[in-house]
Amino acid sequence: MIDVEAPGLPYNTTPQVNAFLRYLINAGYRNVVTYGSGSWFNSGRIQRSALVDKHIWVAAYGVSQPGVVNANAWQFTDNWHGVDASYDFDGSLSGSSATNKKAKPAYWSTNGLYEVIADHINVYGKIALDKAHQRRIHFTKGSTIYGKAVKYGKVYRIKTDVGYISANKDYVKLVRKSGGK
Repeated sequence: MIDVEAPGLPYNTTPQVNAFLRYLINAGYRNVVTYGSGSWFNSGRIQRSALVDKHIWVAAYGVSQPGVVNANAWQFTDNWHGVDASYDFDGSLSGSSATNKKAKPAYWSTNGLYEVIADHINVYGKIALDKAHQRRIHFTKGSTIYGKAVKYGKVYRIKTDVGYISANKDYVKLVRKSGGK
């Protein structure tokens, strides 16, 4: 999220907002939102049509609607029983919207050579992949690893020479099958 409301910002803050949003997106964040006053969106200080991501959270107090067409969220008060309160119209704040929900993860179940496609993937000493068994090493994007697919409950892990990694297709891709499966 970027909170855009400091009075000292230039009138057209959109280029600065976009620089920040691009930074977040390039860092791998998929659910980014621009927060600002309804008057800033309506006056053009924040030009929604020019934002690299159009999700907005509008602050507008003492009114019955956010006052900005198709706002994703609306903060209607900063003091509702002692807390800020907002409506999350489409799940942009909670990450639960249909556009933010990912399909059920898919896993590789094949032995072979894998390439890391995520920014990095952690290595674990045990198949459970829990924090207590996370090793100090990881593989970065573009790394290739030979591994054996091992079933763990309803999912798969890849057993490598240095430990276990996730077989999630969002993190690794199969480059070449090897013997076995």
